[in-house]
Amino acid sequence: MRVGLVKNAERIPRTRKLIKLSVDFGDESRIVVAGIGDQYQPEDLMGKKMIFVVNLKPKNIAGVESQAMLIVAEEADGKVHLITVEDEVPLGSKVW
Repeated sequence: MRVGLVKNAERIPRTRKLIKLSVDFGDESRIVVAGIGDQYQPEDLMGKKMIFVVNLKPKNIAGVESQAMLIVAEEADGKVHLITVEDEVPLGSKVW
């Protein structure tokens, strides 16, 4: 897992929950598809540092290749909470 900065976010057309994120990890950028669009707007995500799983095989989701997975906290009722990282933490930092 590594810390990444969401540089851009946009809804994936013809989907209800999917948001395409462009994420900067310091030494590389990746595209991530997150299924949180029913609770967050793309503009809510831009500029946030969050935690991503980066050692997964890329997966095609709604025609977009997702190259990592966003980590969130989810309540029993399905409510999702973003887990953000302090600004001082460098991009690409490993999370243990």
